[in-house]
Amino acid sequence: MSVSNMKHAVILSTAAVLSALIWAGCGSSKSLVMVPDHTDRYIVVSVEPGEKFRHPMKVMPLVTVRNPPQMAIWLETIDGVYVETLLLTRRTGEQSWRKSPDDDISGSEITRPEALPVWSARGVDASSAATPKSGFERKTSIDRTADLVIWLEVNHSTDFNSAYPQDAVPGQVGYSGGPWGSGQPSLIYRADLETAMTAGRTELNIIGHGSPDGTDGLIYSSLEGITDARSIVGHAVAVME
Repeated sequence: MSVSNMKHAVILSTAAVLSALIWAGCGSSKSLVMVPDHTDRYIVVSVEPGEKFRHPMKVMPLVTVRNPPQMAIWLETIDGVYVETLLLTRRTGEQSWRKSPDDDISGSEITRPEALPVWSARGVDASSAATPKSGFERKTSIDRTADLVIWLEVNHSTDFNSAYPQDAVPGQVGYSGGPWGSGQPSLIYRADLETAMTAGRTELNIIGHGSPDGTDGLIYSSLEGITDARSIVGHAVAVME
């Protein structure tokens, strides 16, 4: 199957099961479950929240909210050809950002290129959903004839530290979009999926970070200066079934 046909088949397969999207609750946690159509191969992606999954953000002097992160999970071929987005949080997908006290433009004009710069440079034609507030699981059917790469990108707003300070200015090392930018940059996780396997469990591991100010879609391998952002995601696994 050609790459273009494979992409078309995967997107159609996922579209066919959107009506089966359900929320399953267990105690205080919830799982996002996508039931696959009739295929003999699919993957299950599970993400468990880390200690810093919800980040405190002061929006007014006496008001602090605890935000879940922006997140994207997507598939590519082993050669780097985009296939499908499995999960994309709504604010990134719709570019519907909250207006901050320092913004002198309308809400519809606000962009946050630093949020998920790697996905933004690669992902196309993706629908979005509200950010999961806890751990979740996603299923999708796949083409059994091609090896794939699964990517996860995750980021918080105003997650500042000494390497990525709130008062950094454009052009300065550590600038991440201003006083309401991301602070620490997006973290990138990757796992290679050998679809010829009858079954398998693969850990998604951190391999680098995205552009701090969102000026490009490159992946930077150094994790120097990254502190508590490493604890946004506690555990991420892809299981072939």
